[in-house]
Amino acid sequence: MRDRPLLLLLAALASGGIPELFAQPHREHRLEAEAAYARKDYTTAKAALADALRLRPDSPRYLHMLAAVSALAGDAAGAIAALDRIADLGVAVATERDRDFGALEGTPELRKVQQRFADNRAPQGEAHVWAEMPGRSGIIEGIAYRAKSGELFLGDVHNRCIWRRDRDGRVVRYSAEDEELFGVFGLAFEEPRNVLWATTTAVPEMAGYESAMKGVSGLAEFNLANSELKRVVLLPIDGREHGLGDLVVAADGTVYATDSMAPVIWQLAPGAEDFEIVADSPLFGSLQGIVLEGRTLIVADHSNGLFTVDLDRREVKALPTPKNVTLVGLDGLIPVPGGVVATQNGTDPQRVLHLALNPDLQSITNVAVMASGQPELRDVSLITLVDGVPAVITSAGWEGYEPVPGRAPATRTVRILQVPLAPAP
Repeated sequence: MRDRPLLLLLAALASGGIPELFAQPHREHRLEAEAAYARKDYTTAKAALADALRLRPDSPRYLHMLAAVSALAGDAAGAIAALDRIADLGVAVATERDRDFGALEGTPELRKVQQRFADNRAPQGEAHVWAEMPGRSGIIEGIAYRAKSGELFLGDVHNRCIWRRDRDGRVVRYSAEDEELFGVFGLAFEEPRNVLWATTTAVPEMAGYESAMKGVSGLAEFNLANSELKRVVLLPIDGREHGLGDLVVAADGTVYATDSMAPVIWQLAPGAEDFEIVADSPLFGSLQGIVLEGRTLIVADHSNGLFTVDLDRREVKALPTPKNVTLVGLDGLIPVPGGVVATQNGTDPQRVLHLALNPDLQSITNVAVMASGQPELRDVSLITLVDGVPAVITSAGWEGYEPVPGRAPATRTVRILQVPLAPAP
């Protein structure tokens, strides 16, 4: 963590902003708790987790760990209280057949909270299959829909390519076999120039991965008319690992992309050959989805919720998470009137959320679960709009995949689910 002036600390105390100000150190407390757990020092582990939760109170993972060490320390009431807080967030964790909760097994208190978890896993909202693509063996992460042609473009991490699905449902490889791409993640159009942009990152899950590729990432620019790869612009070698995941293209052609590894936000100006850092903050943990509203970026962070970046002032703001809501585990992000829709694949169950924002984008006014618990809504990745309706990738291929040389992810049916927005009240 970077040192902060005392004046800033006092201002955060006065405004109740401590969880946002000290977003990063919660990992340090988690590591301390894990080390204490390993040596069976449950008192120290509980204290470290309490510190982590003061900074990230909506973390189901930290609450689950606190419940476990509390049970092991003989604090049954504390364990149940932590599990109840998870249920209050609308999500669940697995406690059945977990030895850490052996002392509580069969008790009315544990059965009651397990029923609350079951209720949270039950189907909520609506999700309809818009497209099915059987026989997929890659890891389908990126998605972009071109309304003018009815085409769907999909980024494949494992097969290091882009697929195109036409309006009749035919799926063909869009990028050429001999192109030097890494794993393909986010996709976005720049229609005025007839361009498709893709983030490409070297990861162990892609075919042909070698350790020398670790931390290499960049942007690929394609000619939409003929699928020609015009260029690949790589991030600078600066001693950090990089991992571009998602991107958005401004009206002037500037590309903004999230780097989950560094973690920073980059921009590539029109015609530029080099990237520029837009935002680099100790608040960032694992940057994911990104949208642009006027001169403000709205960014999802898998471990720290939702951020805004004022592009004129280069100011980063963590948006406070409403009470009894968890925004841990956010991934894909798309803009909708009055807010954003996000995929949340870091919780049990995985969900699609509608986050309403106030007009100046400084706070989250409401969080609604659009879809959760449907059998098809699993292994969720990124999201787009199809004819104005949010559409998410499911059965993406990440779940259960272990990188083994020469072995592709299991063949399965990848589905695109449309999740309709509820009518405004």
